[in-house]
Amino acid sequence: MKRQILTGCILMSFLLGRLVTFAQNRTDFQVWPGVSLKLDLPKKWAFTVQYRTRIIDNASYYKGSYIFTTAEYQLNKHFEAMANYRLAMVDEGVYYRYFLGVAAKVKVGDFTLMVRPAIQYQSQRFTADDEIRTDTDTYFRPRFTVKYKLSKRWDIYTYAEPFFAINSSKTKIDNWQNSIGLKYEYLKNQRLNPYFIWQPDYSHKKYQLTNYIAGLDIEFSVKPFKYFKRQKKVSTPSHPRSQWPPN
Repeated sequence: MKRQILTGCILMSFLLGRLVTFAQNRTDFQVWPGVSLKLDLPKKWAFTVQYRTRIIDNASYYKGSYIFTTAEYQLNKHFEAMANYRLAMVDEGVYYRYFLGVAAKVKVGDFTLMVRPAIQYQSQRFTADDEIRTDTDTYFRPRFTVKYKLSKRWDIYTYAEPFFAINSSKTKIDNWQNSIGLKYEYLKNQRLNPYFIWQPDYSHKKYQLTNYIAGLDIEFSVKPFKYFKRQKKVSTPSHPRSQWPPN
């Protein structure tokens, strides 16, 4: 009898613990649509502008707008440096984010493996009814990516990226972003990028939040200087070698 009572108490304690844990865990489904334009520039430079919005609270509430600008430089075949600025105009205020990173990649058959460590500094400006306050955060963001070329037009990729919050006392994982996505080139230099993100968020003290995100980016890329060079070449008249161009 005592053994049965003890077993029952242990079982009840376990169930209550699971209920408390479940109550402390929260989930949210979000939708992130976006569009971007990439300029392939001379001398291994590239510049990208992107707009994205977020719909949160189980896809029922418009969070705000996000504008990204990214400059990239191809150091060599395997290494690339990048700098990014993001302006977030959201319901609770304005966020300014600065990002510096270096990517190392290698191709193994149809696979591309990439490691990209980066440092992010973020400044938040919160607007309340009677005051304006600011806050800053710094993160270390190593991303590990695997991409596979399915065909000439289709790529599939996945990555894992922990966000390490850096402060004066200690460094801890603030959140963890895991993603899988496809890239489809439906026209030359035009791609669709549907993706899914699973993002556990450990930044809240009283509960753990897990975000499930469905996103779609429409990506355009152009080589403007190549176009201008071709136009200039077409518009320049040709002359025999023995003659000077007319006045």
